[in-house]
Amino acid sequence: MLKLSVITKKIVIPAVTSLMFLSIPASNLSQASTIKNGVSCAQADLKRKVGGKNYVCGKNPYVSPTKLTWMLRECPQTYDLYLESKDQYEIFKDILNSAGAEGKAEADKLLAGIRSLETLMKSQVCKRGK
Repeated sequence: MLKLSVITKKIVIPAVTSLMFLSIPASNLSQASTIKNGVSCAQADLKRKVGGKNYVCGKNPYVSPTKLTWMLRECPQTYDLYLESKDQYEIFKDILNSAGAEGKAEADKLLAGIRSLETLMKSQVCKRGK
């Protein structure tokens, strides 16, 4: 009787306790490693922070077919800014072009900035995961 309780105290209880603590971080790590750009997710507007980066689940405008995927939190905000910039450019383009060569040069700079923003989004902010 004495031997069984000593064995239980020295081996079984620590082993069971260790297994309990080891299983908790392992499940969290497996979830964390699956959250990155382009990986599918289940519910829109879920937010997670992984490795110092903030992710949101949603429809990435540069992933086709459109489905719910993890993307950097800045992606939808930047895409909205891009669309607004394109709309505003159409308004300013006519005004600037009527101002002569200097106005046309400013319109070209504005268009180059909008294209640069789109390139930045595709390559970094909203890039497709591998």
